[in-house]
Amino acid sequence: MLFNNYSIFICFVTFVLIYNTVKLVSKSIALRNIIVLAGNLFILLTLVKEHTLIVIAVLCLLVFLVGKVLQNKSSRVLLFTSLALIIVLFSIRNYTYIQESIASGIFSFLNAPILSVEKLGLSYILFRFVHYLVESYKNKIQKSNFITFLNYIFFFPSIIAGPIDTYNNFSFWIGNNKLKYHRALFFAGITRIFMGAVKTIGVVPYIIDYATDYTALTANFSPLLAIFISLLAYSAYIYLDFSGYSDIAIGSAYLIGIKTPENFNNPYISQNLSEFWKRWHITFSMFLKLYVFKPSILLYNKLINPKHRLLVTVLCYLTTFVICGIWHGDKINFLYWGLWHGIGLAVNKIWSVKIKPRMPFSNTRIYLFISVFTTFIYVTIGWVFFNYSEEQLIILYNLII
Repeated sequence: MLFNNYSIFICFVTFVLIYNTVKLVSKSIALRNIIVLAGNLFILLTLVKEHTLIVIAVLCLLVFLVGKVLQNKSSRVLLFTSLALIIVLFSIRNYTYIQESIASGIFSFLNAPILSVEKLGLSYILFRFVHYLVESYKNKIQKSNFITFLNYIFFFPSIIAGPIDTYNNFSFWIGNNKLKYHRALFFAGITRIFMGAVKTIGVVPYIIDYATDYTALTANFSPLLAIFISLLAYSAYIYLDFSGYSDIAIGSAYLIGIKTPENFNNPYISQNLSEFWKRWHITFSMFLKLYVFKPSILLYNKLINPKHRLLVTVLCYLTTFVICGIWHGDKINFLYWGLWHGIGLAVNKIWSVKIKPRMPFSNTRIYLFISVFTTFIYVTIGWVFFNYSEEQLIILYNLII
């Protein structure tokens, strides 16, 4: 959590006061950009070493320059080459089994202390890089400014775990001079931070032990019932913890007049798995849709007869969520979790196209209740792959069988 110690909180409050004071007396966007950058770097230095920020800043400069070239002259070769290099670089840093294969050589600096960035959301930085390059290639970047881009990448409320903003939205709000709207955002931000704190500090500590380890319940329940109750608790825990952090991040951005996008919208009342992913980690889901799912459709349409649209969609769901699972971690259980959702989305697509239209009661309240309940149970069961390692999953399987 970003505000998990007193010093970071004091730095944040000081930054908010200075920024809003300057905003009241000056309409200079350049000055506000510099203050935001200083605040970002100052707060992030409480989390990581300065060398880490220097390395990421150099990467920012390279991505920004490539983006400039792509904005002036679209080049698929340059786009794909830069994307490939960025993804390989971040993959080497993130995945231990790749790190262990690098004993020495040109990539040895990746394991050096200067890049000890475990406390920063490296993958979220990667998402922003990919987004900026692709949108530059599409010529959709509206105002290209390096300081704004640095702030976009280093923005401390959302650098660790999102939400994943777009560059154009961030640029718009950091240059917005409507003080009345900023005041409304400021008070809304205080409310959002309070809501997030209630979730993460007031509720999560009471359920986390039961949620993350079913054995905490075996003294009072049978193993099978303990696993089921633990899964229910995990569903509550991961939603409250993650959405609570998002509330704090969004509220913090509001305090300086930046309207960061929403990340959760009551996902557990979804009628199907497709709707769930439109409500859960919304900005990440949108990233997957734009930069993985849609390109996959174009690829499979070239390989498979376009008449087989349902088959193409099924393959795209599986591809997208295999990548989604691998992104969450380098353990096999995350791949299982990704496959669980990919298969669930594929089945839901087949159901909605082939079966549901023939069901006369598909619009009744009973069907709605069954749909919501089934979706929640499916998602809840899926969390077992997310929470437990492969070895623990084998133990769980033997207990259930």
